[in-house]
Amino acid sequence: MAMRSGSGTGVLVALIIFIFLTVGSAATAIVLYGQRNSAEEKAQENQTALRGYIKDSERNRADVEAFSAEARQNNKSLVRHLLDRSGGFRTFVSGDANADETATRSRFNIPENMSFQQAFSRLQQDNKTLQTRVNSLEANVQNMNEMVATKQQNYSQLQSDSDRRVNEVQSSIESYRDAAEDYRTEVRETQDTYKRAIDTKERNHRNEVSDLQSEIDDLRGNHTVVTSRLNELRKVVDAIRIRPKNPAELVDGRVVDVLGSSGQVFIDLGRDDRIKPGMTFEVYDEPGQIRVNSGTGEYSRGKASIQIIKVADSTATARVTRNSGSRPVVRDDVIANAVFNPEYRFKFLVYGKFDVDGNGAPTSGEADFIESRIIEWGGELVSGDQLTGDLDFLVLGEVPDYVSTELIPANASDTQIAAIMEKRSAYDKYEELFQQAINAQIPILNWNRFRILTGEVD
Repeated sequence: MAMRSGSGTGVLVALIIFIFLTVGSAATAIVLYGQRNSAEEKAQENQTALRGYIKDSERNRADVEAFSAEARQNNKSLVRHLLDRSGGFRTFVSGDANADETATRSRFNIPENMSFQQAFSRLQQDNKTLQTRVNSLEANVQNMNEMVATKQQNYSQLQSDSDRRVNEVQSSIESYRDAAEDYRTEVRETQDTYKRAIDTKERNHRNEVSDLQSEIDDLRGNHTVVTSRLNELRKVVDAIRIRPKNPAELVDGRVVDVLGSSGQVFIDLGRDDRIKPGMTFEVYDEPGQIRVNSGTGEYSRGKASIQIIKVADSTATARVTRNSGSRPVVRDDVIANAVFNPEYRFKFLVYGKFDVDGNGAPTSGEADFIESRIIEWGGELVSGDQLTGDLDFLVLGEVPDYVSTELIPANASDTQIAAIMEKRSAYDKYEELFQQAINAQIPILNWNRFRILTGEVD
């Protein structure tokens, strides 16, 4: 009995142990199964997260494997390796590790449709172009430097020559100054001599005037009788003497036809009469109108002015350049130009300063215009400032200002004295020519008379 009891207890213990082991194994299996499910879920989440970084289809790409090898070689993760490469490239390109494509394009002004390589190539091409220009400019600068050096050398030579000439002129000035001082002393002495002579002449003149007044009183009684006889003799002489005709009043031709209202006329002068295109004539109703107006002292303007535009052998066509309006040009009107004569070349002496352009400033150069007109229209010029026996016209400029040499200041410089004497000489020469022409009955023309008698239009 006792052995059965011991035996049953052992079985019971073994059974209990087995039950505990089974329950423990089951519990362990349950725990392990739960951990396995958690691990699988975690693995699934990690796999999903990994696909966010790299897809399964991209893992076997050659470039990805190359990047992975570079990351393992540098002991970095693939992401860290790529981030480092990206940051380094951005820093290399734009200087900013955080710069994106938009910021980089904006910074370097790269269009959307152009890659960085294309932009860089364009910059290289622009740089080559600029370098070429820089080389050209540098060459120009070099040439300019050489020119400057040459100019500087020439300037130095000119400066040296100028200094030498200045020294020579200064030496001459010293001698001129001494001569001028001597001349000024002589002028003062001459002025004093003239003043004393003038005083003496004035006294003598007063005495002569007194004596002549007595003679005048004696002669005045006979003046009326002599004048009467002289007038009678003048009438006789005028009746038998042929007066010379003023060439300025000679008729040169006539109007032979008028082309209606076209403003053109035909004249009876042509190429055979030395007519040239451009010549001008004044038109009058009759020859008697070509005369000096007693009221103004000037020649009367004709009723029209014409200019030759076409020349035939014996006729010419002209256009009307000026007309009076109320008196049209008609057939048989006479034409005249003081310079022109179909059978003779008038000779002219032009002297003085003229105001051809009407600006109020007469000059010697404006006489060239008048002389060119005279030559162009068939006249001849007499050179110099002396009247000749065969002179037909004297053309005088503006009357020079009269300057009295008695008013020369005692302290006047040589330049001032020379200027006053030159003005006085011009006035005296003008008066001399004027009086000689009057005495020789040579017609005198000024610019106003010349342009009227040649058909000039303002």
